[in-house]
Amino acid sequence: MIHTFKDRLPSCVQKVLLRGDGEFMSWASVEAALDEGYDFIFANKQCEPSFDPAAWYPLLMQEGIEFNSCLYKPFGWEQACRFVAMRIPKKSDKKQTQLELFEDNQFVYRIFCTNLNGKAHEVIKIYDKRADAENLIGEAKQEGLDAIPSGKFKNNYAFFQIAMLPYNLWRYFLKSWPICGRVRKARL
Repeated sequence: MIHTFKDRLPSCVQKVLLRGDGEFMSWASVEAALDEGYDFIFANKQCEPSFDPAAWYPLLMQEGIEFNSCLYKPFGWEQACRFVAMRIPKKSDKKQTQLELFEDNQFVYRIFCTNLNGKAHEVIKIYDKRADAENLIGEAKQEGLDAIPSGKFKNNYAFFQIAMLPYNLWRYFLKSWPICGRVRKARL
């Protein structure tokens, strides 16, 4: 599937970033992205890379959350790839009196496979923009944009530009004018 993207992209596209969830990640997906020269970030649910315990680093803004990266070759893959991770402390119950036996039981992990350079937290921040796009697409569909009028990219591009103009103006008014937000909330 990834090999067919280039045929469907307009000629003005110079860089492609693939962001996929854990069901999408496999050696076939990674190999295809590498073959086509695409950047990628795929969520990981299939393997457990070994991260250096001394390499975890925090950010000042996010208390308790730490980041790490490593090169790891999952079983059956032809080459090692970069994995980045975010570990988040689990919320502890006040009633809990027994300590966790292993450190891993104290954290929830988010792990991604990528070919992007940069610090682990920067790569994860790029991946997290995927969720914002999905929310906006969902809102646009609710406003009636789920009907794609044509099989041609340029026709659809023009249609969505025209249709999104009033939608974006409406969103702007809701954020910019406090009275619009109050009126909308009052009707709900």
